[in-house]
Amino acid sequence: MDTQVVHGLVNCGASGVITGVGNVLPDTVIELVRLARAAAEGNPQAYEAAVALDRALEPLARFDEGPDLVLYYKYLQALVDESNTEGLSTLPDDHLTGSQSAYAREQLSRFLAWWAQR
Repeated sequence: MDTQVVHGLVNCGASGVITGVGNVLPDTVIELVRLARAAAEGNPQAYEAAVALDRALEPLARFDEGPDLVLYYKYLQALVDESNTEGLSTLPDDHLTGSQSAYAREQLSRFLAWWAQR
């Protein structure tokens, strides 16, 4: 699960991750994995940074826990990279509700503001 990246890498000996949010924010998730691997080797600063990044990503990562995960991540990917919408289409009746879209947009915006200030 996207919400268990740090736990898996630090506490369970995982060597990699598969994430939905990683398709939307690949550089961010690569940084999270780098930090978590360093934390697993005993680096306390990396652990603190990994936990902070993990917490900041959590609202976006939680989309991985539900049946609409593909819809959320396709929607977020289109928001992040408006020029690359290839493969983002879904069935005509398969879409997020207005409130789901608004929530996803809000969480992405909040995360990107946090990420820009780190």
